[in-house]
Amino acid sequence: MTAPVVADGDVPDVTARLIEDDRVAAVTLTGSNRAGAAVGSAAGRAAKKSVLELGGSDAFVVLDDADVETAAAAAVRARFTNSGQSCVCAKRFIVDARVADAFTAAFVAGVEALQVGDPRAPDTRIGPFARPDLRSAIQRQVEESVAAGGRLLTGGTPVPGDGFFYRPTVLADTGPGMPAFDEETFGPPAALTVAQDDEDAVRLANATAYGLGLSVWTADPGRGVALARRITSGAAFANAIVASDPRLPFGGTKRSGYGRELAAACVREFTNMRTYWIST
Repeated sequence: MTAPVVADGDVPDVTARLIEDDRVAAVTLTGSNRAGAAVGSAAGRAAKKSVLELGGSDAFVVLDDADVETAAAAAVRARFTNSGQSCVCAKRFIVDARVADAFTAAFVAGVEALQVGDPRAPDTRIGPFARPDLRSAIQRQVEESVAAGGRLLTGGTPVPGDGFFYRPTVLADTGPGMPAFDEETFGPPAALTVAQDDEDAVRLANATAYGLGLSVWTADPGRGVALARRITSGAAFANAIVASDPRLPFGGTKRSGYGRELAAACVREFTNMRTYWIST
């Protein structure tokens, strides 16, 4: 194994010196909140523009008039794409009480059908973590959430043997104050929460330090858009899974960062507006 170019302890200093260099006009980062805070503060000290795309704890809201089977199938894809290791993966599933039982049953069945194994195999849907500490972090979030009142419906344990695998997991009865609800879960746990009505769904969706994406499922797209307007996020999707598209601006709010990537908005982030005043 080759030694790293920069030792872990030197990364903050090297990063700051790179940003301070006069040849660097602006900086952008996609990464963790910890890294974003370091890059953003270094850019601020150097009076340079920065764009930060950081963590997410996206809400997937299912209203009482939604097609439950369609929403549940989409929820499995939304949560477990790239084994759940994506900033725009749905992480908190907020479901109206009137359809909660049907959604939960369909969702859990879909999760339990996911194949865990070699990521090179065509049937595999859940691959391994890159490092053991990443898997340990997920285990802590699950265990602490269960201790706080969450109910484990499936999964919740590492897969024994080679590789850092973790079973796809569904936690029910989650809510504010639990790690699975409050923190970014960068892996395969899903947090289910029951909302009593639309007002409660808005409250729960907004009960997060993050604000990257939002997905709302309903038979009435107008109702979905109206509800989405009351929830803070960088993007909102009605009856679709949150995704980035090069034609559209992409970015977050709150602890999910600031600024926008992609589309014309990205170009403007790194373009200086210049004023000309010419007298003749």
